[in-house]
Amino acid sequence: MAARAHVLADCRAAAADSPGVFSLQVPTGGGKTLASLAFALRHAVTHGLERVIIAIPYTSIVEQTADVLGGVFGAGNVVEHHSQADGADKDETAHSRLACENWDAPLIVTTNVQLFESLFAARTSRCRKLHRVQNSVIVLDEAQTLPPPFLQPTLDALRLLVTHYG
Repeated sequence: MAARAHVLADCRAAAADSPGVFSLQVPTGGGKTLASLAFALRHAVTHGLERVIIAIPYTSIVEQTADVLGGVFGAGNVVEHHSQADGADKDETAHSRLACENWDAPLIVTTNVQLFESLFAARTSRCRKLHRVQNSVIVLDEAQTLPPPFLQPTLDALRLLVTHYG
């Protein structure tokens, strides 16, 4: 418990640092997800950024995280975007569909696949949300799950985004 509190306090303190690329290495069960969210929210507020994009490797965790954040911040402030959310849904509205296509919300919870397809795809539908990545905090939860051949291009893209697009 004390270790988690220490990780959280360190992340909150680091949020005041200038925007850049940050890394958080904590053992399993150390509170990384909540600490990184606390960092991201405080960093966004401190630096006047428009949204937080949380990229997670597993759809089930995306759904769980989006539900929790929707309960805290209001469902209208959270967009859950993954392959299973792209299909027709009985609760979908024109506004929710557009918000998902454009990532038009303060909190975006998505999969790594959706984020990287948005960054690297050559299809208009995938690139439609690129302007929403500007002036955002991007959190790669469980970054160690990224395939090693994609690590360098991913880091290069993130550094480019930080340097040129806030």
